[in-house]
Amino acid sequence: MLEQGDLTSVPVAWDKPGYWDESALEREMRRQYDVCNSCRLCFNLCPGFPKLFEGFDDDKVDNDPEKLTRPQLLEFVDLCYNCKLCFIKCPYTPPHKFLIDIPKLVMQARAQATRKNGVELRERMLSSPDEVGKLATLAAPVSGLVNWANRNKANRGLMEKLFGIHREKILPRFNASTFERWFRKRNGKTEISNEQSEKPRVVFFHTCVVNYNEPQIGRAAVKVLEHNQVEVCSPQGQQCCGMPYLDSGRLETALEHFRANVRLLLPFARLDYAIVIPEPTCGMMLKKEYADYLQGEEREQALEVSRRVYDLAEYLVILNAAGKLSRDLKESVGKIAYHQPCHLKYQAIGAKSVELLRLAGAEVVVIDKGCSGHDGTWAMKKEYFPMAQKVARGLHRGVKESNAATVATDCSLAGLQIQQGTGRETEHPIEVLARAYGISSDE
Repeated sequence: MLEQGDLTSVPVAWDKPGYWDESALEREMRRQYDVCNSCRLCFNLCPGFPKLFEGFDDDKVDNDPEKLTRPQLLEFVDLCYNCKLCFIKCPYTPPHKFLIDIPKLVMQARAQATRKNGVELRERMLSSPDEVGKLATLAAPVSGLVNWANRNKANRGLMEKLFGIHREKILPRFNASTFERWFRKRNGKTEISNEQSEKPRVVFFHTCVVNYNEPQIGRAAVKVLEHNQVEVCSPQGQQCCGMPYLDSGRLETALEHFRANVRLLLPFARLDYAIVIPEPTCGMMLKKEYADYLQGEEREQALEVSRRVYDLAEYLVILNAAGKLSRDLKESVGKIAYHQPCHLKYQAIGAKSVELLRLAGAEVVVIDKGCSGHDGTWAMKKEYFPMAQKVARGLHRGVKESNAATVATDCSLAGLQIQQGTGRETEHPIEVLARAYGISSDE
């Protein structure tokens, strides 16, 4: 049984034998699923809960959690894509005595399965962004070949057959001109400064998605921050936030990433740098998840770091509140349809990107239709791709009906899912603000 903590989530006891005990996990699943069944607020959030409640309603089960079969218990794990919306909506999360945390329960089940069965090739490929990104961006010819292969119908058919990656899924593009290369080329600051500065100072945690796939977001972020008299440092040695490894059950590898990033960022946090992050999932990991998974002194260090972590839009809105955000807009950005990613909602900071877009002069249409359904690599998998499109139907419809000139979202993968269902490519809110300032995010 978990112990109640004083935070909104409970530290993960992966170092205890009980965490790896299949029978103990099964008992905890039955306990938490039973509470979910008695409430059912989450019935429409994802495909997992309706399937679970269908099992409870079966005459053979008759609402008795002890009668659920093991395959029924694990089916929910397969259908969960860790959007965290159930945690947001649930009235029984910590510090409530019921201690319901379905996403953490799912991560435990996946960690146990991976320890027992290993990692299949598809999962290893999809959950290794640092390794794959480095290979795919070695040089322009390499990234060009990878991008061609990811668009080629014959190759995609082969990928589906061999690896189970759906042939119609739009995959992220790779860019040999990575953010890190661009930042080094312009002699950007990469080391900590002990000198006093009148300018606000930030560490830009660029994320693997921005580095390898969407470097224009990072370029726009740096240029906008500098336009607002903010000193930007992007230290070398940044690693993937660890979510893909955690999500695939590769807990030990995820912990290595957590520790490495905390070690890198802690000296900056102690010198009062703000740690600014453009992708919601990565921000969520550093703000909330690291401290839940790390222990002892490492947990305390993760908490030190987390107190200095800001979503990019959140940081810029704070600058505006202090009267330090430039309002010298050069271009009209028009009407913008905006989707707020689930992992940004989980951070509980409000709709900061909506505020930022309005500060950029935009007329904002908020498309609040639930999750995009991309969710890491879930939508890429052959067996879940059709289901992912059903999850995203409301979002797709909202975007189409908005008649907006631009579609914006903070999550690059949600952007791919919007493109999948509407044909519309998206912009990050920071790109919109850069455009309003008349700043080019080109090299």
